[in-house]
Formats: sequence, C-alpha cells, structure tokens
Amino acid sequence: MKRISIGFLLTFMLLIILSACKNDEWIDWKIANDQWLTKFVEAHKKDSNFYTTSTGLSYQIINKGWEKNRQPNINDYVVVQYKGSLINGNVFDNVYGDSTATFSLSGTVAGWQEALPKIHNGGHIKLYIPSNLGYGTSTSYTKIPPNSVLIFDINLMDSY
Repeated sequence: MKRISIGFLLTFMLLIILSACKNDEWIDWKIANDQWLTKFVEAHKKDSNFYTTSTGLSYQIINKGWEKNRQPNINDYVVVQYKGSLINGNVFDNVYGDSTATFSLSGTVAGWQEALPKIHNGGHIKLYIPSNLGYGTSTSYTKIPPNSVLIFDINLMDSY
C-alpha cells in the first residue's frame, strides 16, 4: 500500500512539473512581444496619426475614408482587404489584390471591433493589437503563437 501511495505521489508530482513546463513554453515569446509593443508605442507616440487607447490598442489612420461614407458598428459586416503579421514579420493571413474578405465585426478579435469604427468605408488603418485584444493565450491557430501582438494593415472596402 505504501509503495502504491509513493508511486502515485511521484506520478502526480511529475505531471505538475510537466504542466508547469508547458505553461512556460511561450514565456520568451510573450516577453519579446510585450517589449516590442512598448518600444513601438514609445517610438511613435509623437506621430500625429498614431493613437493608443485606454485598452492598449495602438493604431495609425492612413486614410480615414470619405466622411460621408458610413462607419461600421459592432453589428455590421465588414468587407476588407488586409494583411496580418507578427512582430517577427511572419505573415499569418493575407487577403489583397482582387480578393476581399467579409466578416461580422462582432466575430472578429476585440482589436478589430475597437478600431474599425474609427474609419469610414474606403479607409485604411494599421493596427498593433496587444495579445489581450487578439487571441490571448490561445494556441488554436497554429500560425499565431500564444501571447502574440497582432499587426494588421486593413483597407475597409465596405460595411453593411
């Protein structure tokens, strides 16, 4: 009985150690992303078209779009062309050229939901989304590691 208890205890301790190592697998990536975003925001804070919100979202409005065009709201579908990349330059998604993508804005990451209503149809915006407004600690999308800053270059073609 004593051997079974000791074996169980050792197995339990091994599982705890292994799960702790799994949680730390991306810690260097998280630190690199947090540091990159802090430096990037600091370097651009005096740019007249660069903004950082209270949530931590940073963005640059390249072209606000024609003001008589509508601005999307959370209940809209948006038709966009965009490129999504990581701080190391790896592109994880790209819809440009003759292609567009249509999404329910409410179904996108929080960074998109906050930023796209700031421009009008026909506008162009660059987003620098901290991980808490992106995919967070999720690893469900294999091209995007957990705790990633997401960089998006977005043309808002239409919203309805």
